[in-house]
Amino acid sequence: MERIYSLVIYLLLGCLAFNAQSPCSDFNASSNPAGNWAPSPAPNGNVSVNFGSPNALDGSQHLILGDKSGGSWYQNTTDFRDLGKRFLGQCLYFDFYLKNDSGFGQPYHPFIIISNGVHYATFTANVTVTPGSGWVRIKAPIQFSSGGVLPSNSDGSWALNTSSNPADFDNLMMTSTTLIITPDITTTQQEIVFFDNICVKPCTDCTADFNLDISFNTLNNTANANLTIINPILFSTPGSPGPTYVIDWGDGTSSNFIYPTTPHTYSTAGTYTVCVTENEGKFSKCRRCFTFCYRPSNLPSKEITTTVKAKSSISELEAIAKAERQADKQNDFSIVPNPAKSYIEISTIQDARETVYVRIIDTSGKTVLEKNENLDTGHQSIKINIEKMNQGNYIVELKSNGKISSQKLIISK
Repeated sequence: MERIYSLVIYLLLGCLAFNAQSPCSDFNASSNPAGNWAPSPAPNGNVSVNFGSPNALDGSQHLILGDKSGGSWYQNTTDFRDLGKRFLGQCLYFDFYLKNDSGFGQPYHPFIIISNGVHYATFTANVTVTPGSGWVRIKAPIQFSSGGVLPSNSDGSWALNTSSNPADFDNLMMTSTTLIITPDITTTQQEIVFFDNICVKPCTDCTADFNLDISFNTLNNTANANLTIINPILFSTPGSPGPTYVIDWGDGTSSNFIYPTTPHTYSTAGTYTVCVTENEGKFSKCRRCFTFCYRPSNLPSKEITTTVKAKSSISELEAIAKAERQADKQNDFSIVPNPAKSYIEISTIQDARETVYVRIIDTSGKTVLEKNENLDTGHQSIKINIEKMNQGNYIVELKSNGKISSQKLIISK
């Protein structure tokens, strides 16, 4: 019986994501304190690496980077991937201390860099430091651009180094592959900087942690979700209203949290990111997200239901980025940008001149946009305006070369 039960779970939950702790590099381990951090490949890996203590902010061991001739990048290509998919609404923290500025002689703004291999973005702190001025703790928001403006907070702001298109920043945040730090300040090589506690954590105290109970039914291929806030604040003092919780179900719909449990049904198989936003008055305080997916079962029609419990809290679930990247490799076209706001450009390779048909389908299976174009042979592209479409997840279907291919599209306003 247990063997059959496991098989059913595998068929139903073929793409379910399981627990992955929020990344945190505290450099405290007695063996291999660097963890997954390492100098970048040549020519930018010219950095000396040591460890010392204490960090005055928490008394712990910290990372010491020294500049060498040439580019001096120290990077992590493992722990901080897909930041926007996994930790949207949280913050990327880091502690910084300037030991030696190699004669720079000016107040210095600490910074940190993310990359997806195509674009680079830098978060630069507002605070300034000078050699020996002390430790500072900085938090960078993991957010998308808004109205063409890149995210910022009281600690500093993001800048895109390789493009002027905010959609490129949003895509970079979703598909980040590398986190980079550096001691480079001047063209000489005496700089020494300390880093510590490079971690993804909530930006503020947050009560939006939630449990998500998901039941999968093979009879009608539906998923039923029940969301419970773990420690909701339900009461407040007179004249001081407490927080409210808004649930984005990831299928283009949202609802307010209703105590004790709020239900939702998914009628179409796919990938869904459920997010709970805690609001205080008109302002959003924090956001918690969890990604899951389910596929139609190939089992005979028989009502078999299983439940998976998912807890967000500080240990968020790993988004299924790897599975999606593998799926993308099997498609015959690409979508740029993705996530998108106002337009998408579909690129394909044509073996012959013919009419290509494009459909955009929402999570209920409804076709919301159709377009066809006569394309020549070779590399071709189709630009589609999506300004009037709602934020959410969609499927883009392309009929070309005698077959149909599809890809997931995220619209983020």
